[in-house]
Amino acid sequence: MARFRRFGPLAALGLLGAVGLVVGISGCTSAASSAQVADLHRRAVEALARWDADVSAGAGGSGFVLVGESTLMVGDDWGPNIDGGNAKMAWDAGLLVAPNPLPSDAPPDGQVEWQNGTTHTVPVISAEQAFTDMKAAGVSPCSDCTPLQVTGATLTTATFQSSRGPAQVPAWEFSLKDTDVKLDQEAVGGQPAAPPYMGPPVTQPWVGPPVESASVDSSGMTLTVSFIGAPDPGDKPCGADYTAEAIESDAAVVVIVYEHNNPLPAMCSDVGAFRTAQVTLAKPFGNRTLIDLTAQPISVTAAH
Repeated sequence: MARFRRFGPLAALGLLGAVGLVVGISGCTSAASSAQVADLHRRAVEALARWDADVSAGAGGSGFVLVGESTLMVGDDWGPNIDGGNAKMAWDAGLLVAPNPLPSDAPPDGQVEWQNGTTHTVPVISAEQAFTDMKAAGVSPCSDCTPLQVTGATLTTATFQSSRGPAQVPAWEFSLKDTDVKLDQEAVGGQPAAPPYMGPPVTQPWVGPPVESASVDSSGMTLTVSFIGAPDPGDKPCGADYTAEAIESDAAVVVIVYEHNNPLPAMCSDVGAFRTAQVTLAKPFGNRTLIDLTAQPISVTAAH
């Protein structure tokens, strides 16, 4: 059960300079007007400025940045002593209670370890704080649900998705009454806060689909972004080609995908396919974070 934290020509050159941004584009030119592209760049600049401010305040940076799920279900079957349907809905609503006090002291620092063996020391939050975070992650209210009762908490590690790919991460594992299912809550402190709503998504037809993941080559200079797009290239009916543009700061990168549709009229289905586009950065990606236009992090792994 996934829970997500939620959830053209340059204008505003002064703002770009203030956060140290560089723009690079690969492929053909978008058909959008300069005003349309400038507005898109403005949104990217705002997202980068907010991320840079978080990093300057000590959050994120070269350490662990969670992408996607903050709570994992351990076990496949809720068992005969609990209503599994209610349990899932209660969890998704953040309806959890702890009749007994949970440890409020933060443990010693822990280690995050990525698949390539890289490690990073991180602060670890208390079980009490992790329980509060797990409740706050509820996204689907359920007024008729019976809350899940937490019976204990154990510090462990679990695999979570990060801005640098899958990582083994400190987590508090919460036991639940009447079931062997447990909930693992990511327990790394000092991460960027979930950003507030920044307005409706970009809906111009010339803007391509959102980036879902990416990889970086061995030089650190080329990002290959992945997304769901048209199954066929632009020379086919209903097909499309894609180009990518990178807007960069010292701490993060935003990649915008542009869609170039076949202009010939045709009957097209809504079926999508995995597509990719490449963009060359102005400097190596390094320990920066790939983010979207709402300042949400996107996972980047090293290309094999």
